[in-house]
Amino acid sequence: MKVRTSNIKVDFSALFEYATEGILVTDDKGIIVLANPAVERLFQYPEGGLVGLPVETLIPNRYKSKHSSHREHFNQSPHPRRMGIGLDLYGMKRNGEEFPVEVSLSPFHTDEGEFVIAFIVDYTIRKRHEDAILEQKKDLEDLAKALKTSNEDLENFAYISSHDLQEPLRKIRSFSDMLLNNESEGISAEGKDYLARIQNAASRMQTLIQDLLTFSRLTSRAKGIETVDLNNVVREVLSDLELAISQSDAKITVGKMPIIKAEPTQMRQLFQNLISNALKFRQEHTVPEISIQQKTPALGPDFVEISVKDNGIGFNEKYHDKIFTIFQRLEGKKYEGTGIGLAICRKIALRHGGNITASSQPGEGAEFTFILAKNPKIIDPI
Repeated sequence: MKVRTSNIKVDFSALFEYATEGILVTDDKGIIVLANPAVERLFQYPEGGLVGLPVETLIPNRYKSKHSSHREHFNQSPHPRRMGIGLDLYGMKRNGEEFPVEVSLSPFHTDEGEFVIAFIVDYTIRKRHEDAILEQKKDLEDLAKALKTSNEDLENFAYISSHDLQEPLRKIRSFSDMLLNNESEGISAEGKDYLARIQNAASRMQTLIQDLLTFSRLTSRAKGIETVDLNNVVREVLSDLELAISQSDAKITVGKMPIIKAEPTQMRQLFQNLISNALKFRQEHTVPEISIQQKTPALGPDFVEISVKDNGIGFNEKYHDKIFTIFQRLEGKKYEGTGIGLAICRKIALRHGGNITASSQPGEGAEFTFILAKNPKIIDPI
């Protein structure tokens, strides 16, 4: 079969013979009348071995009965189309081995009758890749679901445990107070010292419980997103910390803050924890200086970037990731605290589509920089 197009002579029989795609031609009864070498290799038949066979020969047994009715339906309204869109199709080799295929059908008419040409592609390798991707996707979805459940369980456990610990602690403090106030004459100086230590320990434990409750409530008790003017937030936080600021003679400089969409209570927690840390970890005989400034966001105009910088004791930068982990305290018992404050800051930043980082050197102060999305879709980090 030869066709002249422009000045180029095209021999379509060569295309049929040398095509890398399997090509079959069947008549209106589904009998194979032509088969190219590629399809013979694909189904492992000898040269000419497919001609005269029903096309159902190449279909796995479990599909053969349905294929006949599908073929009849196609013959009633023949038009070019791909077979099994959205379904997995399989062919069967001469030895009975099945393999996934893609099939495209095109009907055509000649003086000898109606025929269908089928283009067949083996996509075993691609199918393996697709199956592997689907399996990985399922595994990731299962893992994410399990982690979400685990995270919720941990938050619930932290809340319930912390809440239930409050009552026995109140009793410890209450009865030790009663002993010191009502029975002090019968208690030795050493006994009073023991009771004072009990009260101090109970007080520290109560602070820890409150911080744990705060950490667990970040997701379970969070309010909705609303428009938040961070200028007002900073003013309110500085007002709350007025006594600590006055006692330390701290100098605080605040630049213009942005207006964003956020959970307002968590914005207060974020600024309060960072400013409180700057006041707490000050150097001896040095007036604390704290600067709160907006910076040009590295992530672009959809984000805000704010730094809280101080002239305090600083820390070794090798701990810059460790300090955001819950219960981490670089200064041991020298400074009061539970090691949860910066973990709360990190969780808040992550929930608001951002992050928080720190830079510092011992004795040279520290700078905490947090990034928040202006209009976040609240994310609960695992």
